[in-house]
Amino acid sequence: MEKTPTPELDAFIFRIERQRRYSPYTVRNYRKAVEEWLAWLGRTGYAGGDFSKADKRVARAYVAELGSRCEHSTLHNKISAVRSFYKFLVQTGDAEADPFSLVRLPKLKRELPVFLGESSMPALLSAPKNAGSERADKTDSVRESLCIELLYGAGLRVSELCKMKWRDVDFSTNTARVLGKGSKLRLCPFGEKAGEVLRLWRGEFSAATSPDDFVITLKSGKPAYPRYVQRMLKKYLAMSGLPSDITPHKLRHSFATHLVNNGIDLRSLQEMLGHASLSTTQIYTHLGTKKLVEEHRASHPRAKL
Repeated sequence: MEKTPTPELDAFIFRIERQRRYSPYTVRNYRKAVEEWLAWLGRTGYAGGDFSKADKRVARAYVAELGSRCEHSTLHNKISAVRSFYKFLVQTGDAEADPFSLVRLPKLKRELPVFLGESSMPALLSAPKNAGSERADKTDSVRESLCIELLYGAGLRVSELCKMKWRDVDFSTNTARVLGKGSKLRLCPFGEKAGEVLRLWRGEFSAATSPDDFVITLKSGKPAYPRYVQRMLKKYLAMSGLPSDITPHKLRHSFATHLVNNGIDLRSLQEMLGHASLSTTQIYTHLGTKKLVEEHRASHPRAKL
């Protein structure tokens, strides 16, 4: 069935893709979520199939229908995208209000992030350095070592790592300017070890070192991409005997958790991670509490019966 052209949706996608600079993954998911909502309206005939006339009653019916076939987290993500669409429509005058604004969604079970313990990191960080001795292999190992050092050492998202350019790096302070979600610019310290590998990569192995070049480039000269980083990490997790379900984003969780465990100020961590809300960062304090409880139970003579 051919989709009906929706100029308002096209304008919304232009806004988040070109002006707000959302990631291609986010843009794709937002488009799909809004298209599903519009298709549902057309299929059911609610509000005459007109998204601008949908009200709270119609929105509730859609949430109920989604909830019958989606996980709660998926439901929240889809409705969040549709709400963003309506926020845009209200701004442009194409809708009077967001019909979902007063609709309650089922509560999400907030799960603690999965991360690697501090004792596991040395094996993973050293794994690329032990791979290969020839020049081609050495180039790969330095590149891959750099990826892991920056993901863990600076708490970068994988998309931020792949988009980093040399002009963003300040070697004098070991910091990098990072354009994160919602086009928010933040400053990320990356530590001495990551700095050493970064200097080695630039000085001896990278063929692209001008300010506008991407930091992480492949043999082809093209910038690295998230799937490459994910596959590379899987390889070194296996070599290190670590869980295969650790992803680049879980290295970011590890970065945050280890900082909390070592006493970082929560506001500083919020800035490093680029979180819009402190409540998002506070989940790592729960991980810190868990560690304290475990240490108490392991060490206190009255902790166990």
